[in-house]
Amino acid sequence: MFKKLAIPLAIVVLSLLVVALPTCTPKKPQAPTGEVLLTVKGNIEVSNVGDEYQFDLDMLKKEGKDVQTNDPWLESEFTYTGLPLSQLVKMVKPGDGTTTLKFVAPDDYTVEVKIADCKGTDILLAYTADGADLLPDLGGPLKLVFADSLSDIYPPESWGWMIVKVTVQ
Repeated sequence: MFKKLAIPLAIVVLSLLVVALPTCTPKKPQAPTGEVLLTVKGNIEVSNVGDEYQFDLDMLKKEGKDVQTNDPWLESEFTYTGLPLSQLVKMVKPGDGTTTLKFVAPDDYTVEVKIADCKGTDILLAYTADGADLLPDLGGPLKLVFADSLSDIYPPESWGWMIVKVTVQ
């Protein structure tokens, strides 16, 4: 009797696997629909356009957080709003052996931040200051900012203006 049921049972199980397996594949995150402000590349496990993770402003705003800090270059206190680096790391999922995020401005100025420092700290890719969009003369549209509590680890030279690219290495 078991031999008679074995073949139909195997067909049913295989049919279920064929139907279920495509739904187990992780869905690729949505690609940007607006102007791309930031491209993350390098050793990342999650991408949304080719082997990169690209962000437009709306995507960045979905995860926005406020940090009040003294801007060492503008010599004033601002409430910056932006994407926390802890969230950026979660979104792109750095691959094994990665330790650093390298931020790049259009003039090729670079700043490196340790991935370990991104967790539980207030480091942002800011897009607003005191509620207003960051214009280029204030470091926008994306500016790498640090909470005052991190000034010993990340001095003023670590602040990055006009960030357009991040390489995960």
